[in-house]
Amino acid sequence: AELAGVMAHEIAHVAARHATRQMTRSNWANIGTIPLIFVGGGIGYAVRSAAGIGLPMTFLTFQRGFEAEADYLGLQYMYKTGYDPNAFISFFEKIQAKEKKKPGTLAKAFSTHPQTPDRITKSQEEITKILPAKAQYVVTTSEFDDVKSRLAVLENRRKVIEEKDT
Repeated sequence: AELAGVMAHEIAHVAARHATRQMTRSNWANIGTIPLIFVGGGIGYAVRSAAGIGLPMTFLTFQRGFEAEADYLGLQYMYKTGYDPNAFISFFEKIQAKEKKKPGTLAKAFSTHPQTPDRITKSQEEITKILPAKAQYVVTTSEFDDVKSRLAVLENRRKVIEEKDT
């Protein structure tokens, strides 16, 4: 179910056209700074170069917003397809457990994603607010178990080959 949550999140990015919206915003910002080259000479060029560095920083806010929207939509996609949306939170909790230290102010400022604890809290709130509990959820499927088995076989083969090479 955690994998279904990650997939739902990524599908939400596509459905909400996040990449397209980001590229459009970037292109308009770039086009908007072109006149600075012609109007201001060397100073205009320097301002345009500085804008080339500064503008992407402003896009980080939009990027974090896109991530929050993908989380929100992903939870709904999971729920509507029968998966427990709490598995999405479980995935974030595993990520949080692997994070060695809390990010500093600078890391937070340059981050493209909301902070993991914030994502957990927000997802819990959204599940409580908009998704009524179901009596039963899809936990796994026979197809998923089959793929897992096949991957385990492939992994074991690779280990045997690596051991022969050493």
